[in-house]
Amino acid sequence: MEKAGVVFDQLESWYDQHPGASFGEIEAELREERRKLMGETLEILVNGRDTGSQAIKPRCERCKREMQFEGYRNWEVHGLEGDSILERAYYVCPECAGETIFPPG
Repeated sequence: MEKAGVVFDQLESWYDQHPGASFGEIEAELREERRKLMGETLEILVNGRDTGSQAIKPRCERCKREMQFEGYRNWEVHGLEGDSILERAYYVCPECAGETIFPPG
């Protein structure tokens, strides 16, 4: 909500500098800021719920051995309403070169 307030304040400042702007011009100015806000909101919502970390380690599809947790990686998602960077757990099979899992898909 705080970020939405900041976006509103920025738009209000822009409008003060462009008092003759049409409705369409105001809308165009807000559109990109809205996309950024939507992307950030989606990041907060999704990253706060499930990063794909699993209590029981997943098994390699190839050799069926337990995979090792290698930390978290970022996954950039380009959505219709905004772009987001999601954080996901990353697992690697110590036996099978190149076999990885990046849940939840």
